[in-house]
Amino acid sequence: MVRLRVYTILHAIETGGPGGAETVLRDLVSNLDPARFRSLVVLPEGSWLPSQLRERNVPHFIVNSRAWYDLKLPREMIKVVRGEQVDLIHSHLPDQNFYSCLVGRLMRRPVVVTYHGAPWLSEGDGARRAFKSWFVARSANAVVTVSDYLKSLFTGAGFPAKRMTRIYNGVDLSRFTSAGSSRLRAELGCPATARLVGMVANLRRAKGYEYFVRAAAKIVADFPEIHFVAAGEIDERIGARIRGLIQELGLEGKFSLLGFRPNVAEVLKDLDVFVLSSVSEGLSIATIEAMAAGKAVVVTRSGGPEEIVEDNETGLLVPAANADTLASGIGELLRDPAKARRLGENARAAVERTFSMKRMVADYEAVYLNLLASR
Repeated sequence: MVRLRVYTILHAIETGGPGGAETVLRDLVSNLDPARFRSLVVLPEGSWLPSQLRERNVPHFIVNSRAWYDLKLPREMIKVVRGEQVDLIHSHLPDQNFYSCLVGRLMRRPVVVTYHGAPWLSEGDGARRAFKSWFVARSANAVVTVSDYLKSLFTGAGFPAKRMTRIYNGVDLSRFTSAGSSRLRAELGCPATARLVGMVANLRRAKGYEYFVRAAAKIVADFPEIHFVAAGEIDERIGARIRGLIQELGLEGKFSLLGFRPNVAEVLKDLDVFVLSSVSEGLSIATIEAMAAGKAVVVTRSGGPEEIVEDNETGLLVPAANADTLASGIGELLRDPAKARRLGENARAAVERTFSMKRMVADYEAVYLNLLASR
């Protein structure tokens, strides 16, 4: 009997979460085949991801850098690569992808980088971001994007097409099988008959929160017992403006910012309609999770979501940055529960086909083994 070699993979990320990229890393290291892969993680301090790794007994190293030019991170990564006999480095997010490629070149290790969004769409650090992207494009052995939308953007920006692959994010379907509990309604002080419309997204500029709030104001009068919720970590610079908008539009008592919730599945199970109001989105794990929970979804045409949702089959697609069309989509599903149920059932089936955890992990394992076999 031939015994397969166990490869050591060093996973690296620049933030501690919570967020979509951090969730993908957590799920990946938790589900890779232990008979083939041993996982280690390098990451900065944070309240979410380090605790998630500890719960799963995943070895990890906390490294904090003071600034982009601080060489502490690559020095510490080199120590880990040597000391742990790392075979391959897999990193997430733009800055970490740059440092991982630097370490990979110095240590002659293959590097896989995953982009969950397009870094040049962010504001600030234009020249520095451009240099880092240029270096990664010429150094990474494999570049993974989480949607075909992103893949086309990166190819157009000069990343070699032959080294690029798309791997959709996957979710654990077993977490979304039970029925709603009405706990969220009780927490909010809503009657059992109240309609709940909600979004799960960190409060960031790209998530288009203002359009969700304005859409809520347009339809609240038509549904007296409706309540709107949004779960996600709150950037207070933006949060103050969104709270002010809620007050300005007279939505106090009708729109709740829940903040970060550790168990998103519990929130999703109690929703009647899920909303994604993003103006730019690489994919959207939250939308996939809502569909896995069998929920009718209304999402914007903001990039990756068009690859998740088939309009009028597994959800509704509406233009981005448009409160009117967002409100129209939400209202349509609230007025037609039968259609909402049909879309939710179709959505669950679509996730089972395309966005399962098993498929995501298998795709990454194939990338690893292909690079390791060619060394």
